Amino acid sequence: MRNWFHSIGARIFAGFGLFIATLAVFFVLTARTTKTQARLLDESMALDEAKSDVAKLQQSVEAMRAYSLLVARLPEPVHLHVDAHHSLDQHQAGFATKLAELREQAPDQEGLHQRLYRNHLAMDALLDHLQGLVPPGTRKADFDANFDTMVRVDEILDNPFDPGEDLSSRLDSVEAGLTALESHFEQAIRITDDEVEASGRRLDALVRWISLFVLLAGLAIAAGVTRAIRRPLRKVRARLMYLSRGVDHPFPMRARKDEIGEMAEALDRLATGLKRTREFSAAVGQGRFDAEYTPLSEEDILGKTLIAMRDDLASYEREMEAKVEERTEVLKQQTDQLEAQGEEIRKLYTDLTSSIDYARRIQGAILPSDTLRKGVFDRQFVLHMPRDGVSGDFPWFHKLDAWRLMAAVDCTGHGVPGAFMSLLGHNALQHIGKVYTQPGKILDRLNEMARNVLHRGEDSSLEAKDQVPDGMDLGLVSINLEERKMEFAGANAPAYLVRNGEVTELKPDKRAIASFEPGEFRFNTQVVSLEDGDMVYCASDGYPDQFGGPRGRKFMRKRFRGLLAELSALPVDRQEEELRQRIEAWRNEADEEQVDDILVCGVRIRLG
Repeated sequence: MRNWFHSIGARIFAGFGLFIATLAVFFVLTARTTKTQARLLDESMALDEAKSDVAKLQQSVEAMRAYSLLVARLPEPVHLHVDAHHSLDQHQAGFATKLAELREQAPDQEGLHQRLYRNHLAMDALLDHLQGLVPPGTRKADFDANFDTMVRVDEILDNPFDPGEDLSSRLDSVEAGLTALESHFEQAIRITDDEVEASGRRLDALVRWISLFVLLAGLAIAAGVTRAIRRPLRKVRARLMYLSRGVDHPFPMRARKDEIGEMAEALDRLATGLKRTREFSAAVGQGRFDAEYTPLSEEDILGKTLIAMRDDLASYEREMEAKVEERTEVLKQQTDQLEAQGEEIRKLYTDLTSSIDYARRIQGAILPSDTLRKGVFDRQFVLHMPRDGVSGDFPWFHKLDAWRLMAAVDCTGHGVPGAFMSLLGHNALQHIGKVYTQPGKILDRLNEMARNVLHRGEDSSLEAKDQVPDGMDLGLVSINLEERKMEFAGANAPAYLVRNGEVTELKPDKRAIASFEPGEFRFNTQVVSLEDGDMVYCASDGYPDQFGGPRGRKFMRKRFRGLLAELSALPVDRQEEELRQRIEAWRNEADEEQVDDILVCGVRIRLG
């Protein structure tokens, strides 16, 4: 404990202890000022709310006055009087409650509150009496025919023989009382705001004093600590700098009882040990493996390690000389082999890239051009985003007589395998489309042809393990603009009809093309009527299955349907661009790669 009082930590502790104690006093004063300011702010907010309630009551009085004027002339049609009657009931309902709440906010205005309450009771009674004489639905002709009622109504509204007791006088009294109460709240708000401002100035001054104190106290503590330890630390630093360069320090240092003195003694011992270590390392480096070295102590791990290293180096040198020639020869053989393999890999990569480019050109040749698509539908778009250059998704547009056909086809796989499947599917659809226009029959025929081409089923000449397990999903629509109708059939792929922002999803059959024997199942054809301006969409599952967004999840069909509804009113070329930008933004938000080929086809229906 005695040594601790001489340490640097004790000096720093004393300085910071005084600093923290003074800060605590400042913080207590700041907390009290802040609490007072918060209380004043609450009072100001309560007064503002009370003033707002007075304004609402004044509006109710104006509504009651308007009702009394309306009764005097009973307008036509009758429902104006009925609506005013219901409005009056609403204004009367909470009037007394609001007066009670205002009484709590201004207890020093008891006389004013009593007058307001008396006038309110009299005003309510006159209004109730008036409503009884002229109930809702009273017509002006009926009212004019009843002379006694007219006289009584005039007395209630404005009685010159009993001034101060009619409805007009009571309304004026209530309004005057509310005006006086509003003036009282305005004055109270001004006083409270002045107190809040004064409290803010006190808090600002206190913060300024705290900031000044923190600055001055920090400077004082820094100066004291620097004076106590900076000079000896500079000497210790100088010794360390010499040692870091591998040079013995040239000057001694006065003995101290604190941590810096202990560090200086340790540095002296370290310098001596490093000098001996340097001499021993130099001897071992020169190949003198018989050089002697004595560790600093039994715990000197470095010294013992150096001795072990000397012995290991001697043994290792002998082994290495024998292995160098053997390793050199092996390395030369491996280098020659790697160079040969690298050349082969470069050739394979070049061939593969050329094959993919050629497959992309072939697939591009069969896909419907914009001119061909416009020959079928003048307002249409195709969003086609292959994942790997070539795609297993492809659009199909065809026209036969009055029927116009569109399909979005998703073949098994993507890349080159998917592209091969798309060639088979496109050729089959082109052949079938020359004969059939009904979507269900087209899908039945496509299933039969795909089964035959892929050698699937019990009659196949191939064994089960050699049969191709691929197939395709698609949504197919056939549109007759003259008859204003659309037919749809789907194999695991829906179609979407958007009309006036509302999306109708046409459900597909849960069967894929080439997944069953012909005759086992017939695809269903759905018939839908069309209207001018409708949007019809077919799409593969690549868009809703794309991962992305803030949580790295799928886009999902529900969000896809909402997006189609949002974009359906835009021109078709804008729809394609918006769909592309939205899915790219969704994918990039989670830094996800494209997981599948993406295909969306859209057609704007124009009739007549």
